Amino acid sequence: MRFEGLDLNLLVALNAILEERSVKAASERLCLSQPAMSAAVSRLRQYFNDEIFTINHRKLTPTPLAQSLEAPTRDILLRIRTNLISGPSFEPAKSRRRFRLVVSDYASMVLIQPVMKRVYRAAPDISVDLLPFTDRTVDQLQRGDVDFVVLPDPVLIEGHPHQPLFSDEFCCVAWTASRRIGRSISLNRYLQLGHIGVQYGALASIEEQELLKLGCKRRIEVLAPNFTMMAIMVIGTDRIATVHERLAAILARKFPLKMLRAPVRIPQFRENLQWPASFHLDPALVWLRGIISEVAQEIDRTPAAQMTFG
Repeated sequence: MRFEGLDLNLLVALNAILEERSVKAASERLCLSQPAMSAAVSRLRQYFNDEIFTINHRKLTPTPLAQSLEAPTRDILLRIRTNLISGPSFEPAKSRRRFRLVVSDYASMVLIQPVMKRVYRAAPDISVDLLPFTDRTVDQLQRGDVDFVVLPDPVLIEGHPHQPLFSDEFCCVAWTASRRIGRSISLNRYLQLGHIGVQYGALASIEEQELLKLGCKRRIEVLAPNFTMMAIMVIGTDRIATVHERLAAILARKFPLKMLRAPVRIPQFRENLQWPASFHLDPALVWLRGIISEVAQEIDRTPAAQMTFG
């Protein structure tokens, strides 16, 4: 299809090259052969009368013109996907849409599991990919590669709409049979004990950041891959973990864990739902946002001690 003499397929190629910063990676992403991608590059250069990019020491560097085209090209393609390809309406019961959500294991346990039950009843044929946080999450949201991200206030991604979901606090969890940890814990004992920690990418977790602000330095003896394992790893030891209260309540019903009030006050935090600005009016995403919002409101009204799973 051509518009003002431009083959719109070339915008797809241009967008892939600018995002991947690699002609080879762009061709693989679009399932094009190298000759086909080279031909697309030649046509782009001819249309814009510009080199589009140069390659020095195997590094692709966009020209100033190409850099100026990056944001509007991405926005145009996202709008085409949202307003034309997705269609003007959405019928959940008939849809085979696949949604992509970036969520922590905490949000998956507390929020997404009950959301999935409700979604399944209304739209049994849709699919959902639950993706972990990575160093590429911001880019994924910017590019529209994911539909939603669930994340707390301090790390909201600028430039995209968001919706508050529910609030939570932190508490401590320990093995029920631990002889060094009773029903409560003092600050001195808290700092003396070995801790289970967690880290997502290059950022420290919220509770770690808040404890550092208070001048509390913990001795992290085990670094877990996620929040759920951080709590479970205390079982059979005298170690302690500082975790989300709603998650702790769910786990304490299924594992030999006891919950204790943290000896330091860690401020309450709020989880949020965020989505690409260009997808704001996508009927399918509006529908799913509504379900997530309904479930989140129910969670927010439920005391942490009454949280259940399943």
